[in-house]
Amino acid sequence: MSVTTSDLPPPSRASRRWGTGGILLLAAILVAGVLLGPKLFRWALLDAVFPWSEAASCDGPGACWLFIRERLPQFIYGYYPAPSRWRLNVGFLLLFAWLALPLLPRIRRRAAVTVTGAAIGIAAAFMLAAGGVLGLAPVETDQWGGLFVTALLSITAMIVSLPAGIILALGRQAASPLWRGLANMTVEVIRGVPLLAILFMAVVLLPLFVPGGEGIGLFTRVVVGLCLYASAYMAEVIRGALRTIPAGQAEAARALGLGYWRCLSLVVLPQALRAALPNIVSTFIQVLKDSTLVLVVGVYDLLGVVQLTVSDPKWNSYSAEAYLFAGLFFFAICFGLSRVAARIERHLDYNRTSST
Repeated sequence: MSVTTSDLPPPSRASRRWGTGGILLLAAILVAGVLLGPKLFRWALLDAVFPWSEAASCDGPGACWLFIRERLPQFIYGYYPAPSRWRLNVGFLLLFAWLALPLLPRIRRRAAVTVTGAAIGIAAAFMLAAGGVLGLAPVETDQWGGLFVTALLSITAMIVSLPAGIILALGRQAASPLWRGLANMTVEVIRGVPLLAILFMAVVLLPLFVPGGEGIGLFTRVVVGLCLYASAYMAEVIRGALRTIPAGQAEAARALGLGYWRCLSLVVLPQALRAALPNIVSTFIQVLKDSTLVLVVGVYDLLGVVQLTVSDPKWNSYSAEAYLFAGLFFFAICFGLSRVAARIERHLDYNRTSST
């Protein structure tokens, strides 16, 4: 029996209302683009003073990108001593090398290798930046800042949150009431508290509850707080993915003689991580953007250095250029993460289709 459009029920009022609202929002965006687009284009490009321009000053009506060139070292390195900035350049290579690991054919299906390689890169970047080893001069963390701090904080939280989130997600499904209760309490408490409160608690309370905590620096406390925050949200992502795996697969694996951990590592987790990949990347992007809140507790990441620079009366007239530069950076990193995840997802779907 064929079904015609007259046989279908009419759309509800809610669907019509949301459809109209979406159309109005799109129309408003188009109108704003038509009205503001030419002005923004003229300000940012046509009337702008670029770093290679011959103009010695920025007295025109356009953007002054000379300001970005003058302050770029501070945006990237913060107040790190100039003779030692080569250490941060090596640290950048180590931090961002983990993005290329999943693209390598022999490694893209080995999450443990990727996480381990990223952890080694993070540890090496910390050692290079802090110094005090291998004959490197020590540099206090209050001199760190800019793009390097943003990358170090966010990538550390991303890498720590994945195994920690898996452990917490498994703990929430554990048979033991003790472990299940501890995991539930940890995740729900952290997810129920704003990130700013977590950062303040890490800065103020961590030295009180950890033996020898007085020697823990401010930067380390902030890293701990951000990792706790990211791990709690990652645990919910992994838990939701674990619930999509049919229980019969684990039962079949155990019937074949596989123990709990081998069943988990060979059957359940690979499928769960594949299903959770889009949400994992979304959590990574959220962590990258939320890392800008460390400015409130006195750690100057890229946005913090930008804000500190434009607060100077000498540079406050260039705040639009500075914030636009920071926004373009965050967009480029978030877009790059989403493209890497999309490529991995297409590869996994292709392998699954070809195997069937």
